[in-house]
Amino acid sequence: MIVVLLIALSVVYLHTLSYKKAQEIYLEETGNIVLEQKKQFIRDTVNNVISEIDRQREIKLFNHKRNLNSRKLRIEEKLNMSDSEFTEDFIRIFSEESVPGVWTAILWDSSTGQVLYDSHDLFDGSISDSTENVIQDMAVYEEIEKNDIRGIYGISSAYIDDSVKEDVAEMIRSRSFSNNSYIWVNRIINYEGGENYAIREVHPNLKDTEGTYLSTETMDIRGNKPYLRELEGIKSNGEIFFNYYFKELNSDKISEKISYARLYKDFDWVIAMGMHIDDIESYTLDTNRRIENLASETFIMIFGIIVAIMLAGFMTLFFITEKYIVLKTKSLEKQMDLDVLTGVFSRRGGESFLQSSYRKFRLTGENPAVMIFDIDNFKHINDTFGHSAGDKVLIKVADAVNHIIRTSDKLIRWGGDEFVGVFPGLREDSVVDFGNTLLKEVSGLTIYEGDQYIRVTISMGFSYFSESDHDYRDALKRADEALYKSKNEGRNSVNLITLK
Repeated sequence: MIVVLLIALSVVYLHTLSYKKAQEIYLEETGNIVLEQKKQFIRDTVNNVISEIDRQREIKLFNHKRNLNSRKLRIEEKLNMSDSEFTEDFIRIFSEESVPGVWTAILWDSSTGQVLYDSHDLFDGSISDSTENVIQDMAVYEEIEKNDIRGIYGISSAYIDDSVKEDVAEMIRSRSFSNNSYIWVNRIINYEGGENYAIREVHPNLKDTEGTYLSTETMDIRGNKPYLRELEGIKSNGEIFFNYYFKELNSDKISEKISYARLYKDFDWVIAMGMHIDDIESYTLDTNRRIENLASETFIMIFGIIVAIMLAGFMTLFFITEKYIVLKTKSLEKQMDLDVLTGVFSRRGGESFLQSSYRKFRLTGENPAVMIFDIDNFKHINDTFGHSAGDKVLIKVADAVNHIIRTSDKLIRWGGDEFVGVFPGLREDSVVDFGNTLLKEVSGLTIYEGDQYIRVTISMGFSYFSESDHDYRDALKRADEALYKSKNEGRNSVNLITLK
């Protein structure tokens, strides 16, 4: 009996050691997975903002080019006037603009050097030098010549960029995220650092400090210099992950947060997002408690039966322990592949499916339809009815689309109000009809916030993989171009763009 008891105690001791080691590994891996999930989310969100900036600049430039062509035709119609009449009419056209400051326009007499009109007081020095400087600052422009009269008119790059900055800043201020996270923007004015190295442009957590100067010598409660580390990182690599201590949103509590910052050089903007990570510790502590409770129960069970079935009991417990860790890990990974709000695929899971679909296309030629859509005027919905109503709209729209599509199809929440769909076997000649079916299903939704009805429509674009594509992103980019074609056509429509 003593020998058996010693053997039993030895087995229990060895099992306890292995169980503790497995517990430590699991807790470490769990914390790492959650942290990586947070890092991926904030990086994707910042990159989406940068993509939106580029897209807004392209859209505004396109619209201004169209306005310039219209203005050019109007002015050319007046070239048969006398010089004095043409001058008066030119000045009237640009001085009576409903929105001041949009157009830059100058007019001068080349024979006398007299400046006839200067919308922004740009002439400084010689006419040739001044006109050259004006042209360099233009995003779009036209030149006119009528006898001795010369002129330049157009829209400056600075005006377009300032307009984009205002729109993006408002977008950032209006967006909300879970876990008390938010986006902020600092504008660098001195890449060498020091006092007044940057200006805080947008900060939802410190709105009253927007417009103030920042210093790389600023320290958190632990003596870290987050602004200095951020500046060094973006100067070296254009981006950086870094940790520091900062107060939580709508709270005086200070805790550690992980942040990601990326430089948008054209604006000298550092666009950043962070998430507090104290919840990771809480999660792992709770997991540890449950594991320890399980360990205690298991220990008592094993010790009671180990004398009779020592070897069988040990192997059974080891199997249970391993299975528990595997199942918990798989469960966590599955949760990471699903969007928490809508229940459809998350961007992480969606990117994996798109990559797999593209590889299959390369191997077998099977070419699924790739769709991207967003909710029309979603910002207006959030601003008018509140973000809870916006979340309700996202859920209803996702449910409506899932109601139509097949089980083999995949719907992915790409970010914000933007969704991506993958439809194996959908023929090109059926895309528009299928898209119109989805439009009809969504536009027929009955959504109320209180007693207020919310009308919802979507705009979408489709494409397919092409032999010239490098990866799935090329098809997705074409679908995005088709989406914006739908937007420009008045929204609530569908377009298809493919490569032949």
